[in-house]
Amino acid sequence: MVRKKRNALLVLAMIMLISVFTAACGSKNDPADSSNAGSGNGAGDGNEKVSITILSRASGTSPAAVAFQNLLKKFMDENPNITVVDESLNDENAFNNKLKTSLATGNVPHIWTNYGGEAFKDYAKNIALDLQPYLDEDTKWSGDFLPLLDTWQYKDLKGTYGVPSEFYSIAIYYNKELFEKIGMAPPTTVEEMAAVSAKFKEIGITPMAIADKENFRGGHMLTNLSLKKFGQAKTDALVSGEAKWNDADMLSLFQLMKDWQDAGILGKNIVTTDNNAVTANFIAGKSAMLYEGSWGISQLAESAIADKVGVISFPGFADAPDTKDIWFGGAGGYSVSKEAKGAELDAAVKLVKFLTSVESFQYYLEFTKGGVYPVKMTVDPAAVDPVTQAFMAAQNTASGFKGELYAYDPIAQLQDKVRNEIQGMFAGNSPQKTADAIQSFIESNRK
Repeated sequence: MVRKKRNALLVLAMIMLISVFTAACGSKNDPADSSNAGSGNGAGDGNEKVSITILSRASGTSPAAVAFQNLLKKFMDENPNITVVDESLNDENAFNNKLKTSLATGNVPHIWTNYGGEAFKDYAKNIALDLQPYLDEDTKWSGDFLPLLDTWQYKDLKGTYGVPSEFYSIAIYYNKELFEKIGMAPPTTVEEMAAVSAKFKEIGITPMAIADKENFRGGHMLTNLSLKKFGQAKTDALVSGEAKWNDADMLSLFQLMKDWQDAGILGKNIVTTDNNAVTANFIAGKSAMLYEGSWGISQLAESAIADKVGVISFPGFADAPDTKDIWFGGAGGYSVSKEAKGAELDAAVKLVKFLTSVESFQYYLEFTKGGVYPVKMTVDPAAVDPVTQAFMAAQNTASGFKGELYAYDPIAQLQDKVRNEIQGMFAGNSPQKTADAIQSFIESNRK
């Protein structure tokens, strides 16, 4: 193995940046056929035996995770000289801890999942391989991607340090039958959310429970509200310092989230409830709406209420019509360790190309019967479940997709800080205390 120990300073720097890895897959075709670049040292030719590691979020028994595991098996069957050690973990905290340990011990996985952006920049500089030569060499592979590669590109750093393996966006799934019961349409504005929620509370139905035990969901909600109210301009102003996290604009968003919690719109026990419970309650008809990403499609499509599920954009603000169609979304993907050399490097690149080929994404679609993917491919409506159809129809209204508020900020730890403070707000802290704590943190860490 060529996974060498990094020097102590680099390891410490990388550990400080661990928060970038949050948050938010047999075909008739042969996904391996498009994976020829970089295999000159025998990794794809059945000669030298090699073992490579991959750390992703695709573990467990969900349809997407099983599809991922099936693809790894298919790859190894077709490349018997390559052993893929799957170290994937679905739980975000477990995933982050695993990666942190890998960095600390100098055993960076050959391939790992991440979400790019500004917080990934130091990884791109220090431990991620520039994949641009492989993208240039195989134009069929690179040409099939949606325009998402800029997630791993930087103005002052030549190259591309990741490729998309998933395309995600956040929406609201709703129970059509329950909305018919109260005689109202799903909310299109924040203002309508209050009226709809009041009706559901009258009949003992939770309007839209969220689970912030995995605290990225609170951060996601703040991002959605900011984009819908202020657009990307507010994000840019926060990054430049022109705006502050405790100014009137941001305080109004924290206050709205707290008001929704106090009004019972977001359910009970937010910080101790996990998403499995929230999703189960939605499927059982105990809540009317489910605030979730595109990754939730497959589970809902397999549920007993699949034909009752509709999808809407996160509600906008009545006084901000110009930004109402901006969606929170983007790409997650794979990076390759620059420590990989020779046959290990060839095998790692070959596996990345295999997993991100159109054929593999078509397999995901067929196996899970739905989902949205980061490549250009033809989709047969007959092969797509009704939840996917509803999600795609809602997503087609988007004017653009933007990432989380803190994804554009060079302070990598800001992601954890914002999410932790929002979780603290749901646990009892005031919106003012929450906003002040985040702004104080920024002022202490801004270079």
